[in-house]
Amino acid sequence: MTPLWHDGALGALDADGPVVWRTEDPGAGRRGGLAARLLARLGGLDPQAVMLARSPAGQPQVVVPRGWHLGLSGRGGQCLIGAACRPIAVDRELIEEAPPLWDMLTPLEAQALRAAPPGDRSRQWLRRWTIKEAHAKLVGAPRRLAAEAIETRLLDSVMATATCEGTSRCWSREAGGAIDTVALWDRTP
Repeated sequence: MTPLWHDGALGALDADGPVVWRTEDPGAGRRGGLAARLLARLGGLDPQAVMLARSPAGQPQVVVPRGWHLGLSGRGGQCLIGAACRPIAVDRELIEEAPPLWDMLTPLEAQALRAAPPGDRSRQWLRRWTIKEAHAKLVGAPRRLAAEAIETRLLDSVMATATCEGTSRCWSREAGGAIDTVALWDRTP
């Protein structure tokens, strides 16, 4: 199922998940309040009824409503909050015209990037980076996985897959001067 990107007011959201909401970032310590509002909207609850926790690795977990999963990321004054009834992760990176970090790519990724037009390489590298980050968050230990161990495959301008300790389906977009990516499990080991 393709996630819904929602950039508007939360009151205008009409979906049952998976959803990725982009909104003004109140700061890392306050994203939980926005996440609770999103989960309340999707689950038909009062926001006060939503209970969140953190895993030992520091990742957000939903206690109430049961069965929901959460992903958080923020950059450039905006944050992404992903919610779904299956594991979900998001990443957001600001678009900069920096050269690719070749040592963070697999040999196949480096080959594909070298074949891209020179003017597109920076964006393509950044897209792959957001896919790697979202996938690593989905695995549950983003600091444990080396970026060059995660193999990304760009299927088209939006869809991709990432593989390392399982396979995720990923969707990316350019919005608000950044590349946003959401990852959902496709296959787990």
